Amino acid sequence: MATTDNAVKYDVRMLEEILPHLNVSANDTANLRNLVTKGWLQMDRMVEEAMANLGNFEMVSIHGMDFSDQSDAKSAVSNLRNNNKKRGIWTHSFEIRNIAVKVGALRVIGYNKILDKFHYFYIPHHAYAHLKKSKSSAVSICIEQYTKYGEEPEWTGIPKTSRMFWEYECATFEEMCLKG
Repeated sequence: MATTDNAVKYDVRMLEEILPHLNVSANDTANLRNLVTKGWLQMDRMVEEAMANLGNFEMVSIHGMDFSDQSDAKSAVSNLRNNNKKRGIWTHSFEIRNIAVKVGALRVIGYNKILDKFHYFYIPHHAYAHLKKSKSSAVSICIEQYTKYGEEPEWTGIPKTSRMFWEYECATFEEMCLKG
């Protein structure tokens, strides 16, 4: 996830969330924390490892899937943006990219930076397959959306769960890993 120094703080939060599921020693835990704060680790790979440790599948990391049950791990940090400046359409969402070649369910861990909270999703392939052919080839899980001209809205971070993909939200990381 972290590609810039300002994104490292989100990798640190992600590490703390998945750390109980990595099965590492206390010494390794200290080393991981140190390396993550430097932005030296590939967080996506660690998320895959944590999911495989909990789930009923093996990590395979081949074209189109991360796991032996054909599912794929995705992690995201919520993004706040103005999608249409003329109309003042603001969106707070998780953007799940690179889905064009995925063949199974998506196991998503999303960090809501407004609420400082994680959300977990198990999205079956049939629920997003139609998006694989779209121009953006992405799943957008909208947390909240506002129309406000001229200035950024006051974000609450509270999801409007009637929006697309929220029916696939899981209560915990464990529940998400055990689905399928």
